[in-house]
Parts: sequence; structure tokens; C-alpha cells
Amino acid sequence: MRLSKAFRTVTSNNCERRERHIVYYSGMKPTALSSSNDLSRDDEGVDFGRYRIFPRLRLILRDGLKVDIGTRAFDVLWVLVQAGGELVSKDQLIDTVWSGVVVEENNLQAQMSAIRRALGSDRGMIRTEFGLGYRLAANGQDLSSSKAELPEDRRSHVRGLPVPLTSLLGRAADLRDIERMFDRGRIVTIAGTGGVGKTRVALELGRRMGLQFKDGVCLAEMAKISEDELVSPTLAGALQMSSSDIERADRIETNLSTQQFLLIVDNCEHLAGPLARHVEMILRHGPFVKVLITSQEPLGLEGEQVYRLAPLAVPPAGTHDLDAAITYPAFELFAERSAAIAQTRELNVEAASSICQRLDGLPLALELAAARVATLGVSGVLAGLDDRFNLLTAGRRTALSRHRTLRATVDWSYHLLSEGEQRLLRRLALFASSFDAQAARAVATPEDDDPWLSLDLLGSLVEKSLLLLDLNRSVPRYRFLENIRFYALEKLAESGDVDTTAERHARYFLEMARRASDDWKTLPTQEWRATYADVIDDLRAALDWSFSPNGDLPTGMSTLANATPFWIQLSLHDECRRRITLALAHRSATLDKEHEMLLLAALGTALSWAIGPVPETGAAWHKALTFAQELNASETALQARYGLWLYNLRCGHYEAALEHAEELLRRSSLLHDLEARAVGQRISGVAEHFLGNHDRARELIDSSLHWFDANRPQQAFRFGLDQRIAALAFLSRVLWIQGFADEAKAMSRTAVSEARQLDHANTLCCALAEGWCTVSALDGDFGAVRSEVKCLQHIAREHGLGFWNTYGDLFELWAQMSDEGCVPASRLAAALTSIERLGFDPEYSVLLSDIVLAAHREKLDLRAFSSVTAHFSSPCRETMNWGEPEFQRISAHLQASNDVALICLRRALAISRQQKAKAWTLRIATELAELLADQGQQEEARTALAAVLDDRPLTSAARDLAAANLVAARLGLTFLRAAPSQDGI
Repeated sequence: MRLSKAFRTVTSNNCERRERHIVYYSGMKPTALSSSNDLSRDDEGVDFGRYRIFPRLRLILRDGLKVDIGTRAFDVLWVLVQAGGELVSKDQLIDTVWSGVVVEENNLQAQMSAIRRALGSDRGMIRTEFGLGYRLAANGQDLSSSKAELPEDRRSHVRGLPVPLTSLLGRAADLRDIERMFDRGRIVTIAGTGGVGKTRVALELGRRMGLQFKDGVCLAEMAKISEDELVSPTLAGALQMSSSDIERADRIETNLSTQQFLLIVDNCEHLAGPLARHVEMILRHGPFVKVLITSQEPLGLEGEQVYRLAPLAVPPAGTHDLDAAITYPAFELFAERSAAIAQTRELNVEAASSICQRLDGLPLALELAAARVATLGVSGVLAGLDDRFNLLTAGRRTALSRHRTLRATVDWSYHLLSEGEQRLLRRLALFASSFDAQAARAVATPEDDDPWLSLDLLGSLVEKSLLLLDLNRSVPRYRFLENIRFYALEKLAESGDVDTTAERHARYFLEMARRASDDWKTLPTQEWRATYADVIDDLRAALDWSFSPNGDLPTGMSTLANATPFWIQLSLHDECRRRITLALAHRSATLDKEHEMLLLAALGTALSWAIGPVPETGAAWHKALTFAQELNASETALQARYGLWLYNLRCGHYEAALEHAEELLRRSSLLHDLEARAVGQRISGVAEHFLGNHDRARELIDSSLHWFDANRPQQAFRFGLDQRIAALAFLSRVLWIQGFADEAKAMSRTAVSEARQLDHANTLCCALAEGWCTVSALDGDFGAVRSEVKCLQHIAREHGLGFWNTYGDLFELWAQMSDEGCVPASRLAAALTSIERLGFDPEYSVLLSDIVLAAHREKLDLRAFSSVTAHFSSPCRETMNWGEPEFQRISAHLQASNDVALICLRRALAISRQQKAKAWTLRIATELAELLADQGQQEEARTALAAVLDDRPLTSAARDLAAANLVAARLGLTFLRAAPSQDGI
């Protein structure tokens, strides 16, 4: 491509200006150069680690060999080199490198990724300070020797602090916040669970704050002190006082009255009592002394400020991209330590992200896990986390004994607890998710009559950093870090208290399921979700125990019978199917009719969405309906009618589907259940549509939509999905058939948009499959189908929605056939097998007929498709449904004789006119006129097409309109033009 002279001049000037701006970046400290501080010569460069960068030559060498790197990435790296290891904010980098041009932050992220790729195994030299910016780990010297370097004046103030051998990652915000706390008071305690990095943060803070104190920083390490009597001499040694002086207030005042220093007292949880007394005396008589404590629990001193140090941020579930994952400190720590030990350049990002999540971002656990990568690999470490306390034992020999293994770390905390605290911690471990105080008391402290006792014990476990407390909910909730919970479960097993506690847990969540089932009928969807958001994992745990050999089968049956709202709300139909199938296989004579009815109804719902219209689906609904009629259970009867409507619809039994829909409509009217009545109108309309009665279908679905527009029900998913969105999806099909293609596409787009806002997988799958993808397929738009079918398949697979997944696979195959024409016969056979296994009616959509036609045109081997080909190629079809005009048209193309093809097309045209299916009519009349013209029957051809022109669709599909225009031109007829939409559509 050639550039204009003016453009080349502007580009050249911009490049020169950017280079000057970068080389003489005013916001950075001057860099120590390797031989000369003058960069005026092209061959002068700067060393960092094993690299040398030449800014004027725009060249980087690694061990003397050139490193390939892009221009912009070079500029970013040079800015970081100039900063001398200091933090450079994102805004600074963008302003400098892009010379004031407004760019998105992802441009900077892309360049950082390019730099890391160029550095290869040294990618860890680029440090991300989460939310702040970036820094280069070393500048002008070897990486390992630079990490601990401090200016001489600062080193003199922190001589008592150990020098760190590794970088501190992801703690910039914590360090800043803790430092600010000293502006408000003189004592700060960093509290947190064992292994979270309290000591490392405290030491780094001491190194950073050293110059603020005339007399420097003192460190008193309590980790190895086990006796109260040794507290005094340890503190005295740190303060360079005699042991006798530190016990006397007057001597403390004499020694410390003019001293200005920061005292760090590390690892205090086991000596809280004696330490509190001494620290209080030091603060009272040393007016310029400040104290930084690290402990798993606060000391409880007057004026003490507590900073709860949280684990490192972890990548979200399903993270695959390295550049995205590396922005999370937990991942960066694991990646850096793994690379240092295993010396590998490759990292399984998804597995590493999962390790970070499962280890809760706990630095000690991550370091121990990284140590195992050299022998097990990342995937092996992930697989071993179920036995994490044996896996994570590879700590440094120089570490404190309790930090050499994960078990030792938690052991230390556990043995500091009272007997009551230990018992509570063990029992609480049965909670799989967060819990409130009421749940804790019911499951873990049933023997205590005083409710305040359990609250006090809970508070103590929070103070000791063994439980996390979430105060951002309407009711405070507690939760474990996963490592602590695993440990507590082991201790519970050792105590022999598992089954007794598990029984209380199961019965508590049975009552929770009953309450949730009742609330599901009255609470708005979002309120219900918020109320029961944390229940599903504990419900699963309760069911697992109830159906175990030591469990309680009646409790499990009752829980399952009341758990339907959870399966529906979370679209977990495959899990529901598996659990209920197992439960019914174990049912005993004690299972009453009501519970069996509820289980069968839940099974019918689950089978409908998890698999499809298989015989077991129909059987479950018929049995549930029989029980409902016998027990006069009106809600289950309505659900069963809905389920049987859906089952028959997908099987192609459209008359039976209409009967069940009309019965639901009749029963809901008798019950004055207006919501169910609107549902009955919708599903009756859908059945009418599949029978080819499109006007009646549209009338009924419109009536249903009007009700749902005016009356949003409290529970949107009473019948398995949002009925208003389902109405929009199916109505879009009707509109397309009637000739309103533009309106149909707009309505299907609205259905998908609204479904996404609901965050309900089953509803979104319905909107995508029955609305958007179906209308796009009818329109012949394979690109539009492809734009959403991946989403449909992903959601369906993620939630175990087998019906929607199979439907999605069929749409994907259709799009490939429409676009490329050629698909391996094995794939065609696999698609047919899936459809047949599902019990899916071939005429439910136009997908299979289109695939058969495309395969026929491409002369593909259709032996595996023989039954479907025969189904659509028969010229003597007796069926009458929504797609019959189109299926007759397909049949015409499959005929060897033009005379038989003409019979098929004339029959198709007659049916389409009878159904008032104008879209079909235009398509069929065009092909009929073309075939007649090919046979020399020009006049009949004109008559056939002219009749359609007088009653043409208003917004026909572009493909059909173009084909009609070509044939009309050939016959000398007036061209069709797209007309504006009809009012009221």
C-alpha cells in the first residue's frame, strides 16, 4: 500500500516526536547506564539482568543475541527500564508511549503481552501491580541481586530485618492501606489466616517505612517462643534494653521517651496475653514509638487498628488466556515460583488458574504447590489437590516448621483453639457453602441452650482468622477458606462425629428446601435467588449423605421432592434427572404417593430439558398426572399437562399436544389461575402453529403476550422457563411464515436480548433455538445462525441441557451444509443418530429437510440418511403441519421426474395458500413458475407467479425476494420490491 506524501510526513514527525518523548521521559528517574550516562551515541545501552537495551538503535540483546520485539512494545519496555524498578502507572505509560493520543487500556495490555513473549522464560521480570501499573524487576544488574537492594541511608534504618529472597506480588494496595493506618494511630495488627503472608507484608512495610523513623525499625520474632516467660527478654533484645528494664514502666520511659522507631512484633497469636501487657506499656511510655503486630487474631489493646489481610486475588473460573490470568497476583505468584523451580516455559493456564482458585489464593499454599510442579506438572498438582495435605509438603527447609507443610500451618492454628472452638470448627466443615448463625447453631451446637454461646464461638473463630465473615448481606454469613475446611473435615472424621452431624445438616437443609419451595410460589424471582443463592451446594451435600449407606433415605426423598425450584432456577436438569432416577430406583414402601408424584413431576421436567422427548419423559408425566388427579393436586396437574404438551409437540404429535394445552387452559380458568391461563394460551397457540393454523396461533400467542406484558408473575420460571420470552421466540416463527421477515427477526433478537438479562440458561436456550436460530434458518442466513449457535451449545453443555445441545449441533450442521455444501458422511450419520435417540420429530424444524436437499445436490452418500431421505422424498405424503408446504417443495427437488416434481409443487402451493403461509407461497410459486418455464409452459408459469404478486408478503426474506425477481424478469412480469412493515405488527 502506498501512502500519500502528506501522510508519510505526519507519520514520520509523530515517530520522531514519540522517540524524543520516550528517551527523555521527564517523569522517570535517570537510569544508571552500563558505561556512560550519555545516550547521545547510538551504541550506548543499558543493562538489566542478562539483557542490554540500545534506545537509539531500538535494539535489545539477550546474552549478546538479538531479541525480536515490536516497535511499540520496545517503547513500553524502555520506559520501564528508565524507571529503575519503580512502579510506572498505566496512565504514565500510555501518556508517554502514545504521546498524548487517546487509546484504550487494552492496547497497553497487548504491548505488555508482547514484551513478556519476547522475554520468554524471563517474562517474570515484568511485574504487574494489580490495578496500579507495571514495574521491571531489575534494572542495570542481575535480577537476583537487585531484589533486596535499598539505598544506603535506608539500609541503615532496617538492619535488623531479614532480606527477602523473592519478590512480593499483589500487595501494593495492602501496603499503602496499612501505612495510612499509622496516620490515625500508633498500633496496627495485621491479622489473617496462617500462610496468607502477614510476616512478608510486615517486613516489606518495615523496609518501606524505615526512613520515617529516626531510630529505624526493630523486629521481635515470636514464632519460636513457646513460653510466656520468654516474651520479656525477646522484646528487650529487639529494643536493646535489659530484660529487667522492660518489666518496669519507669525504665521503659527512660529508655524510650525520645526514641522514634517502628517495632514489628511477628507471629503473636499464641502469646497474646503477655504480649498485650508489654506492648501496652511500651506504647504508654514511648510516645514516639509505633507498633506493627502480625497475628491470627488481634491483641485487644486500646487504640489497636486491625487490618485483615486477605488472600491474593485469583483468576475467575474458566480463565484460559495467559495475559488475562497474569494480571491476578495469585496466578503471577504461582507462575513465577513454578518457573523458578521447574524451569519450564510452558504453563497450562486453565489448570494453573484452577489451582489458584482451589487454594483460595493463599500464598503459602501456592508456593508449596509450585514446588510440586517440577515432579508432577501443573495438571498433576491440580489432580492431587483432593489430597492436598499430603501433596503440599515441599516447603523450604529454612522456613519455620509450621510453614514447611500446609498441614503444619493449620495444625498450629487448630491447637491454639479451646475444646469448644475445635468442636465447632469440625462440625461447621460440613457446610459446603456460606452459612448464617442460625444454621451454625442448628447443625454444630445443638447441645447448647444459650444461643449467645454459639455466637461467641463463631466470633472467636473469625477473630482467629479461621472463618471469614461477610457483612455485606442482609444477614451476616460465614464461610471457610477451602484449605481450612478440608482440614476440619479430616478432624471431624477423626472425632467419629460425622454421621450425627451430617444427619442434623441434612434435616436442616430439608427444612430449607421446603421453605424455598413454598417461597418459590410467592417471592419475586430475584428475591428468591438472593435468599437462596448459597443453598445449592449444601443441598447437594445433604442429598449425597442421605442416599449414602449410613444416610437417611426418607430425608433424602423428601429433600429431592422439594428441591425442584433449585433445578429449574439454575437450569440443572441433568443433575436433577440423575438424582431422581437413582432415588426412584431405591424407593421403599415408605415413599408416599405425594412424594412420588412430586419426584415424577420433577423427573419429567428434568428429562424434557436434559434429554428430550424420549419414552421415559412421557411415562414420567403420565404417572405424575395420574397421581395429581387422584390427590387433587392442581399445581402438579397443570405442570403435567404442560409437560405432556411439550413431549407430544417434540414427538410430532401436534393434535395430542393441542389437547393437553387446551386442557391446561380449561383447568386454569376453573381455578382462576390467570398466569396458568396465559401459559395455556401460549402453548395452545404454539400447537396451532405446528398444525399450520398460523392465524389462530398468532391470535393466541398475542393474547398471552398481552397478559404477561401487563402482569409480570412473581416467579418467572414456574413452568421451567420465562413464558413471555418463549412467546416472543415462537411468535417470531409465526410472523416469518406469514411473510413478515423483518418483524420476525427483530422479535427474535428482542427475545434473545431479554433472555440474556434474565441469566436463566433454559430461557436463553429457548430464545436462541426456537427464535433467533430458527428464524435465521428459515431466512437462509447461515451467518446469523453461526453467530449464536456456539453460545447455544456452550450454555446447553454447561448446564446439562441435552435437548438444546442436540438442537444446537443440528443448527451447526445446517449452517455448515448451507455454507460449504460438503460434510463428511460420518458427521451426517452421527447427527441422524442423535436425533433418533432423542425421539425428535424430523418435521419439528426445516433443518433436516434442508440438510437432505443440500446433500442431494452435492451428491453425497446418503445411505446413513436413507430413512430421513425417504421421509421427505415421498410424493404421497399424508401429513398436514406447519412445514408441509416446505417439505413438499423439498420433495419436488428429490424427484427424478419433472412431472412428479410439478405435482409436489402444486400440492405445496395449495397447502401454503390454505395455511396463509405467504413466505412459503412466494418461495414455492417462484420455483413452480421456473420449472414450468423450463418445460416451455410460459403462460402457466406467468399465471402461477402473477397470482402471488397480487398478494405478496410485505417484508419477505431477501433470498426469496431476489429469486422471485429473477423469475419475474424472465417471464416479463413486474419486479417485486420490499415494502414497509405493516402497522400493528
